Amino acid sequence: MAEQFLTQKIEELVGESLCFVNFPDSLLREGLAAGLHQPQLVIEILEDATPDQKLLVCVKQLKRQGLKVALDDHIPNPSWDEFLPLVDFIKLDLRQTSMADCARLIERCRCYPALRFIAEKVETLDEFAAAQAAGFDLFQGYYFQQPQVISRRILTTSEMMAFELMSTVNSNEVDFNKLTALFNRDLSLTYNLLRYVNSLHAGTRQQKVDNLRGALVYLGQKQLKRFTALVMTAYISENKGIELQRLSMVRAKWCELLAEKVCPALKEDAFMCGLFSLLDVLLELPMEEVVAHIPLTEPIRQALLERKGPLGFLMSLIKDHEQANWTRLQQRLDFIKLSETFSSQCYEEAIQWCRRLNDNH
Repeated sequence: MAEQFLTQKIEELVGESLCFVNFPDSLLREGLAAGLHQPQLVIEILEDATPDQKLLVCVKQLKRQGLKVALDDHIPNPSWDEFLPLVDFIKLDLRQTSMADCARLIERCRCYPALRFIAEKVETLDEFAAAQAAGFDLFQGYYFQQPQVISRRILTTSEMMAFELMSTVNSNEVDFNKLTALFNRDLSLTYNLLRYVNSLHAGTRQQKVDNLRGALVYLGQKQLKRFTALVMTAYISENKGIELQRLSMVRAKWCELLAEKVCPALKEDAFMCGLFSLLDVLLELPMEEVVAHIPLTEPIRQALLERKGPLGFLMSLIKDHEQANWTRLQQRLDFIKLSETFSSQCYEEAIQWCRRLNDNH
């Protein structure tokens, strides 16, 4: 429930269709369903629920809230008669209830014009035709489509903070008041920012930067984007082990160094592209969904989603190196007129840069 209804809008999952969700008897009685205000949601009462007065009160409350209710895998029983005027759907399992019994129940419920019947486990064309003849309104089963499992991971507070920071920094005009407020919410973030600023220009300034707003203004938008992207990757990878974070940072610098030689105008984009190339692994979400939450330039989006464009080519080159696909790597290097020695030097320099950055922070 948390994965599907707290991390995304329900219409992103089911479009304009209704969404039928099993609710165990205990969760209904505890009021969990009553906390969901989704007009597309249909609350399914399971076949093992107890049709007593307390459950009836719960159903009435759901109906007052505008939610729809279904009886799932329903077995005809007089104990449920009091519920029928409130129910929107009855689902009948064709493997448990004969077609003749289904037809009799549907006929008996004609006095409830709003009630619709759903045939479950329709697996053949003949079963579909028979269910239509019996009076069913809706149908589900392998005859139409195999089920698909779709999972969603809830973003942590740190991850949501990282996305919010990234969005603010990438605005056309940075709102330093908002940015300062975001940094103030995380003491370690402010500490790391001050260390980053002072280590970035060690030996070139007379006086250290010792306040948050001064550090933000001093860095400027370009360096702020880079720092925030690094922070974002660190926050997202904090429960994934250091290796994925390290690889993201190496890819960022590596891609930037290659771009400096091949497509200098995309140098900054190349850094971001490499850094974000593992976000789908870190967040356990498809890259399409990750990219939708981050303001990115078109060359980065094209590279991350389609492996196309100059940055897509460079990321493919990097992956060939990582996976020891030497023949294909050499072909790519020949195509952009770079030597294997230069590529290896970029890789080694990226590793050293990553090590220095981790030592400083």
